[in-house]
Amino acid sequence: MVPATVLLAALGAAGPGARDTTFVVPEGARIEIEHREGDIRVMGAGGREARVVLDDDDGGIRVQSSGGTIRLGTSPNGDGADFLIWLPEDVDVSVVGHEGDVTVAGAVRGAVAVRTADGDVEIDGAASASVATLDGDVTISNAGSATVSVTDGDVWLDQVAGGMSVSGIDADIVVTNADTRSISAATVDGDIWYDGVLHADGSYSLSTHDGDVTFAVPENAGARISVSTFDGELVPSFPVQFQGGSLRGGQFTLGDGAASVTLKSFDGDILLIRPGERTPDLE
Repeated sequence: MVPATVLLAALGAAGPGARDTTFVVPEGARIEIEHREGDIRVMGAGGREARVVLDDDDGGIRVQSSGGTIRLGTSPNGDGADFLIWLPEDVDVSVVGHEGDVTVAGAVRGAVAVRTADGDVEIDGAASASVATLDGDVTISNAGSATVSVTDGDVWLDQVAGGMSVSGIDADIVVTNADTRSISAATVDGDIWYDGVLHADGSYSLSTHDGDVTFAVPENAGARISVSTFDGELVPSFPVQFQGGSLRGGQFTLGDGAASVTLKSFDGDILLIRPGERTPDLE
């Protein structure tokens, strides 16, 4: 643990008007970043030293420390500039971006939380990832878990190993290479796609009001699958035997029926495919 006096002395290097500064981040510290206008890019770095760069000749960097939390920001003149930050890989990071894209890459051992009003969010590597955005696409990869809320924008989750909770209004949701035992994904206007491991003790729930639901079922998987659609139908690429209902709703069991799968679409089809049989549109 770095003594508080040493940390505060390092933070003091970021005086008014500073556009490039470094300081020591103690183990266990939390980083909070806020930048009103402009892109924010956070990258993992080795060691305990952090570096902050403001890509602007007029603005300045603000660095404050209190109770184990380090807050990073810019002076009002820095709005509209890109904010570049290198941090130790084990820290927890919270980012608030009002207008601009947010990218977090390399913080593979920390928790990452991002909240933005207008801008795309991309996270590559995190113990857990949490994103809330009003207008922008969200891409999360190589994460331990993911929680996403988006109003207008698409969501792509790739190689997420833990639980996933995704909600959207006008959003397509695509999940690929997943290894989760729990996913709940729901959107009002958009398609949903899931391709990943189907664990015996897993629970998988996908729901959309206006769009198609595509679910990849591995060969020899055991699952109890429930489907429901009002103005669409079930379209399986392999034989299934209903235990009740019709092509618009019912349930059937594959193998030992260990996993629980619920697929719903009010105005759209429900497609069952094999992994790799089709690929989602990731434009």
